[in-house]
Amino acid sequence: MYARSIVSIVLLCLAIPVGAVDLAPYDVVAPPADIRGASLQIGHRSFQGDVTLDGQNTLGSRVDRRNASVRLGRSAQFGETPAYFYASLPYVALELGGDLDDKSVTGVDLEAGEGVGDLALAAAIWPYADREIGRFVGVAAYAVVPTGRYDASRTFGFNLNPGNNRFAGVVQAAFHQRLGKRFDWSLAADAMFFEDNDRFIGARFAPGTSEPAEPARLEVKPYFSYQTALAWRAHPAISLAVSVYADRGAASRVGGGDWGRSINRERYGLWALVALSPRTRINFSYKSTVDDRSDLQLQDNAQVRFVRFF
Repeated sequence: MYARSIVSIVLLCLAIPVGAVDLAPYDVVAPPADIRGASLQIGHRSFQGDVTLDGQNTLGSRVDRRNASVRLGRSAQFGETPAYFYASLPYVALELGGDLDDKSVTGVDLEAGEGVGDLALAAAIWPYADREIGRFVGVAAYAVVPTGRYDASRTFGFNLNPGNNRFAGVVQAAFHQRLGKRFDWSLAADAMFFEDNDRFIGARFAPGTSEPAEPARLEVKPYFSYQTALAWRAHPAISLAVSVYADRGAASRVGGGDWGRSINRERYGLWALVALSPRTRINFSYKSTVDDRSDLQLQDNAQVRFVRFF
């Protein structure tokens, strides 16, 4: 039971710049008190889609996002209520491909950014935790602080910066139930809210020119995500799982223009969690889409995380 419980405390996966808080298997299992965790995650995420410049030319594009994230966290107990807190800081490298990266097509020499990303802070509590029957209800709040490198000139078409130049917040509720001796099921929903960004160009040219427009205000509507997962303990040290996600919302506009298309995406995830020792783990995940009707479509999302408990 101890080994299964502590796996939850450093796997909360905040996917940004616009993304859900994807929970890994057993994330909703309340951790024991006074456990410290540190993790290093290496990830790669790719998107592909079309951008329409000034409502006229539609160009195909691809954005690859590679990151290495360090996370530190600690569990606590407030009376009968378990809790967990963490901070995570990524280093991000972006790469642009497709027509949008072709200066002969756009007339603009675009450069993707690299550097420290935005700081993520999280706090979770479990108002209900019954370890005997394996049933848990958790709620969490997340804050994304704009500490990352940001240059407004890298926001023509898409944001090609490691940072987002705005605060964001997430609220989440989740449920977990053990099913027999080998299976666990979880369910979660979250909502993400965004501060406006006053330094964003978007797909706009300056009037009467082929130069990018001056930065203006980016507004983004709330973003909602729903997820469920089924995990199977194939061995005391190995768990395999499959997860399903539905993402909705986050329509945006720049400079008070028309609202763009909302994210409308169904995804799946495959997981393998391996305990190298009672306090050391390595976790693998791969995610892709079943259906994606968003302007910028998720292609692949692969992650490896090394976890150490103290």
